Amino acid sequence: MGIYLREKSWYFDFLYRGERYAGSIGPVSRTLAKEELSRRKAAAIEGRLNPIRGRRSPLFKDFSEEFIQHKQSTLRPTSASRIEQSLKPLKERFGLKRLKDISAFEIEKYRRDRKKARKADATINRELQALRHLFNMAIAWGKAQTNPMKGVKLRREENTRLRFLTEDEEEKLSKACGESLWDIVVVALNTGFRRGELLSLTWLDVDFDRELITVQAAYAKNGERRSIPMNKSTRLVLEKLKAKAGVSEHVFLNSKGEAYRLVSTVFDEAVKRAGIVNFHFHDLRHTFASRLVMAGIDLRTVQVLMGHKTINMTIRYAHLAPEHLKKAIEVLDREKSPINFHNTPNLPGTKKEAKLLNSQTWRRKVPGGAAGLQNQTGGG
Repeated sequence: MGIYLREKSWYFDFLYRGERYAGSIGPVSRTLAKEELSRRKAAAIEGRLNPIRGRRSPLFKDFSEEFIQHKQSTLRPTSASRIEQSLKPLKERFGLKRLKDISAFEIEKYRRDRKKARKADATINRELQALRHLFNMAIAWGKAQTNPMKGVKLRREENTRLRFLTEDEEEKLSKACGESLWDIVVVALNTGFRRGELLSLTWLDVDFDRELITVQAAYAKNGERRSIPMNKSTRLVLEKLKAKAGVSEHVFLNSKGEAYRLVSTVFDEAVKRAGIVNFHFHDLRHTFASRLVMAGIDLRTVQVLMGHKTINMTIRYAHLAPEHLKKAIEVLDREKSPINFHNTPNLPGTKKEAKLLNSQTWRRKVPGGAAGLQNQTGGG
């Protein structure tokens, strides 16, 4: 805020490192008030001016726990879980710092170190977005005065990864997986469900009569309920699992008969045993979409099956449909017809030529030319 005038006296009010400094300057001129503000700011920086007494700024680790609990009570489980995961490395870095001591400079150093650790820009952006939201909430709750993320820009993301499983790799992976894990892999390859969507499935979500599997809105990334038809491969796996499900409501159970909580670690171990490189669980979803496109399924249908809100996310698979694109180009090789653009008359270059062309068109269309037109309309 700086300085402001109230009645006949000037006052100062400013923030430094998350602390608020305010007080009276007196009935002086604006010029003197600005000079006094500079002196007060210098005193604050040197520690000679005390801030306004209020609540002590909380530790990052304490406030982040409070923030996560709030999100767990207000968001879908998957959304709250993503925020919690994004905040984990931030808690390791800033856990013992007070909110007021975290600056934009400290955040930029954090980003640099995460990049050195070979983390993707998308991952770092999700972490910084969670941090920004946390500070906004801290300000709303009176736990912070400023948001250091205001001076930090997110990096542009290159979301171009498109790794899919080859038939040879699929065979190797099937031999490296245990039975319960391979069941999940088969359903993932034939539905395109995300990891969280798969593990959330209960038998209430499986309709054998209509041959549909449904992801509830609470577990879908885009927040919308989505149903996918089950093909023969998926049905065989689900019927087998249903037969030995017992009283469990969950579809996928581990070797101990308990619902899967995490699957990434055991999947990564299986991938390593299979000798497959650079392949993650989410790539099973890419494989589902890629195989559909390569089989000639149109992108709009793939978009619906994948649960993409916009076609932009689905376009990345377009280059996998060379036959479809080839057919589109072959349209240009169709046999010439009277309406083919190569046989159309030259466009008129002047108004006079356009008028003449229009008159000729009428004469061709109406028997007897202009006279015929008059006879048909009753003119003459």
